[in-house]
Amino acid sequence: MKLGKTAMALIWAVFAPLAFTASIKDPSTQPSLEHLAVWAVDVTRTATFLQDTLGWRLHPMVFGVPDDNPVYGGMDLRFVDANGLWLELVQPTADGPGMAFLKEKGNGALVELDFFVQDFDRNVAQMKARGVEVIGMDGKPMVGNGLLQEYVMVDGKKVVADERLAYLPFDLARGTSIEMGWEYPNGAVYVRDAQWSPALATPRDMPRLDHVVVLSQDLEASAKVYSDVLRLPRKKLARGLRRDWLGVGDRGHAWFQGNNHGFWIELVSPDKSPAGQAALKKFGDGNIMELVVEVADMDAFHDRLLARGIQLTAGDATPLPTGKKSLEMKSSGDRYAYLPLDQTEGMRILLFQRGPGGTSIYRLRDRT
Repeated sequence: MKLGKTAMALIWAVFAPLAFTASIKDPSTQPSLEHLAVWAVDVTRTATFLQDTLGWRLHPMVFGVPDDNPVYGGMDLRFVDANGLWLELVQPTADGPGMAFLKEKGNGALVELDFFVQDFDRNVAQMKARGVEVIGMDGKPMVGNGLLQEYVMVDGKKVVADERLAYLPFDLARGTSIEMGWEYPNGAVYVRDAQWSPALATPRDMPRLDHVVVLSQDLEASAKVYSDVLRLPRKKLARGLRRDWLGVGDRGHAWFQGNNHGFWIELVSPDKSPAGQAALKKFGDGNIMELVVEVADMDAFHDRLLARGIQLTAGDATPLPTGKKSLEMKSSGDRYAYLPLDQTEGMRILLFQRGPGGTSIYRLRDRT
């Protein structure tokens, strides 16, 4: 279901000042980012890349959606511990919105921001009271109260795992797929956590997934989705890393705390330069652009990858300056570079190292 611009304007004008404020203190309906969904042609190959390159470990649980599911279509699913947040690898196996996303966006696409709420029915009711009719993954009105019956492999057998899912209307979310979920006690996330242990986890000294980047044509309009609808705390910081290949400067960024574990969502808005306008045309408003990963030592990480034949870049097909192992923000001292897109199973991954305490964008962001 798509909302027209007039209907959208009425929602913001009428409901935002009243209902959003009224419900902000209700923790049972407060969304918290639980994981990010990455679409993959081959989940095993993608997981192997993440393990070999970043040290992120694959959860042993195998789960999925049956091929005959009428709403979602079949999917093979795996979780990867990204040392800061879970990544859910999604390999579509039958026709449905999952397969449509893969065909449209390609291997490695960051397709969804997956939030969880404590009270699903109350959250849906509050959304409806504010004039927002949540939808299913297929873009149609939600059916079956959002029930998704997955399966989890336990002792070689498929065991039913239930959850409920709702999505913000895509127009309201300004082009980003934003899921709000809730798990029954037999749900895959509960099984995932019960089977996990520190011995299986990614070592804490490995690179850490710090935040995700969302492209925005209108920064403040997009920001309202996260502040007014999802009610996420916004950091009073308008700075971020400069990305010349994307037409994004070091100003005009928006930062939102995605959950209580220090994971962030960064909105970036391309400028009016040819690079910026080309990026918006190519990727589209609301596209989830990048995984942003913190490393302790950019030089050492660069050298380790180079020994494996992997050369870091300054952006899509843009080489680093001759003799440099990274780019550096002169004003902040933060250093950064990209993993080469042709070797990442389609994922766009930016690596950064924090600059000095007094100037680093990331240190300023994380101060309370």
